Amino acid sequence: MKILARYCFCSLLLCVAAFTQNTNAGFRSLRVDASKVIGEIRSFQGLNGPPSPLMTGLPNLAQQYKDLRISQVRTHDLMGPSEIDSKFEQSNGELAWLIPDPAQRAGVVKAGNASIIFPDESADPEKPASYNFAPTDKVLAAIRAIGAEVYYRIGRSWGANINPPADFDKFANVVKHIAMHYNQGWANGFHYDIRYWEFWNEPDGLFWSGTPEQFYSLYEKTARALKSVDPRLKVGGDAKAFPYDDGGFREGFIDYCAAHKLPLDFYSWHTYADSSADPYDAVRLAQQIRGILDTHGFPNAESILSEWNLTPDFTDNEKARLQGMDNAAYIGAVLSYFQDAPIDHAQFYRGDAAWMGLFSLQGQYFKTAYTFQAMGRMLDTPQRLPVTGTDTFGFAALAGRSADGNTVQILISNYAIPTGFKAHIMQMPPELLKASPPMPDFSKIKFLPLRTDIVYRDNAGYNLTINNLPWGKTAFGVKRYRISQTQNLELVEEKSGAGATLNLSNPLAPDAVELIVLQRR
Repeated sequence: MKILARYCFCSLLLCVAAFTQNTNAGFRSLRVDASKVIGEIRSFQGLNGPPSPLMTGLPNLAQQYKDLRISQVRTHDLMGPSEIDSKFEQSNGELAWLIPDPAQRAGVVKAGNASIIFPDESADPEKPASYNFAPTDKVLAAIRAIGAEVYYRIGRSWGANINPPADFDKFANVVKHIAMHYNQGWANGFHYDIRYWEFWNEPDGLFWSGTPEQFYSLYEKTARALKSVDPRLKVGGDAKAFPYDDGGFREGFIDYCAAHKLPLDFYSWHTYADSSADPYDAVRLAQQIRGILDTHGFPNAESILSEWNLTPDFTDNEKARLQGMDNAAYIGAVLSYFQDAPIDHAQFYRGDAAWMGLFSLQGQYFKTAYTFQAMGRMLDTPQRLPVTGTDTFGFAALAGRSADGNTVQILISNYAIPTGFKAHIMQMPPELLKASPPMPDFSKIKFLPLRTDIVYRDNAGYNLTINNLPWGKTAFGVKRYRISQTQNLELVEEKSGAGATLNLSNPLAPDAVELIVLQRR
């Protein structure tokens, strides 16, 4: 009996060892059911910033944008092209803050003023000769050439004039003819079928000096003019800088549209996590904005996050953080959380090699670009699979299956708010404030409250189980790619497997991103 008992006990230990050999304490337990499709993986591969060079010295990034599967490009901060009546001045404090080098700034001012679409305010908007389409034609053609959709922002770039147009009716008429040029071929134009027309950028920030009521009036005239070209166009705004702050450019704007029966096909807004470093901020804001739209007469209006990033600080002090692994893991978590958020489109600020971009002046990838590339690859397996074991604090995962059932992919992002993080607010140098519009009074702005329940547990790595693989007992290959401080979406492991279940266990401490690819042999 003792021998039998000892044999049973040893057998039990072996069974336990076999069951637990792929698990590690302190690792997150993730489970994927590869037989259950819960929806479609949505693309949020939108960017601000064009693939073509914005100014002298920047690279052409057409191939890089294709590699990242960029699906939508917003025409904001193009510094001239796509803009109607912008005026750039060398002495503008905001522009000097953005572009400290006087020679480079002089080039931007000259090119910007030469690139606006309607340079003569006294010209006749009905005549093709009144328009300067060529610079914008070139930029939009480059966006189209990479297979991305143009998201047309109506308004002005950072550092341009912020005063309301002198003639609202003429402004609206010009916008109408721009839509005709790019969608109906007017004035030797195109048939691009540009769907989204976003009115203005951050009127509650540094881009509008008029009153909310003036803003409503200009929007009304512009929206009606666009709809007269094609009622199917999607018109909206107002690209709000501080989306949690209510008032004239949130409820006031939405209620005006409802009361005057104006089209509001989408409401757009921005968020940067400079005060929290929390990757779930955008989801919380999106939930609130969705509720406001639903209860204020626009349940069918889309919600579009047309700018987002970890921080809006474009100065040299923040470049390492914007380009580094901290932001790369943050982006991975945010893009995964978007899948379940009431957001219809999102455009990261920004994509090109200008300030806050994803690429160097030589077109090389920063860590952040590799995260977008990894998420772009997830679109090859669009049938979304359920994942359990994630959280909303930074440990995120997305799983997908190809339509033919031959490939399964899992993207795991592990981000953590830096220890001792303190809120960061950009401060304009005092010498530039004199030549700039008044800064917002931040003491009067309502910001999203910080979450107080963020606790990191079991985030040193992952114990992943994938059940019900679609190929049954057939052999398959496993490849793991990682983005970390020392790795750039590099292949870190390749092995074979067989059967309908796979167990993987690996360390993956914050901040890091891992793409796991299973392919039937």
